[in-house]
Amino acid sequence: MSGDFHATIDARRLSLFDGRELRLALSLDEGGRHRLVVPEAATARQVVMALERCAGVGVLAEDGGLLGAMTVAENFSLALRYDSEPGDSRDWERDLETALQLCGLPAERLNTLGREQPMNLDRMERWAVGFARCLLRPPELLVIDRAFAGLARRQADALIAVEAAFHQRNPFRPVLFIDLDSHELPTLPDCRTLVDLTELAETPCHC
Repeated sequence: MSGDFHATIDARRLSLFDGRELRLALSLDEGGRHRLVVPEAATARQVVMALERCAGVGVLAEDGGLLGAMTVAENFSLALRYDSEPGDSRDWERDLETALQLCGLPAERLNTLGREQPMNLDRMERWAVGFARCLLRPPELLVIDRAFAGLARRQADALIAVEAAFHQRNPFRPVLFIDLDSHELPTLPDCRTLVDLTELAETPCHC
């Protein structure tokens, strides 16, 4: 493995290369869960950087990817109003409330969440809020970067249950999990592709 990662999109198909070697190919129109296992954090960062250079790819970091200097409400306002049409009459506040509820946040928490800064939320809440933003502004390919690192089994299972909302709302948009190699990686239901860069081989997915 050279570590020289780059990605391209051609004919609605994303290809990830390591040097000249094709490591991953994903259709952007067929949806589903996919997993790329990497040996170390440095490799994960290289892969994510290569993927996020492609138009239409959105990366959800383990901390939710929100701007720490802004409140949760300000983060959402920035993300949801960006590139909107001037006459857009969509009720973003109602859609946001629905998305946050799909992420398992209780109704009473929604009343105070908007005033909080992301740095003051616990990790699972930060991730859930970042994920809710992806529900409302779904990318062509959602890359979930090392979400399970350091989580207990119960937390990992809860995260997977929340992630199911993306497939329900966007059945033809794929999700790619970038995970560090570990014997404790949780099972991904209905995982269509498993690429293990620690073995440099693509294997049928039994994850």
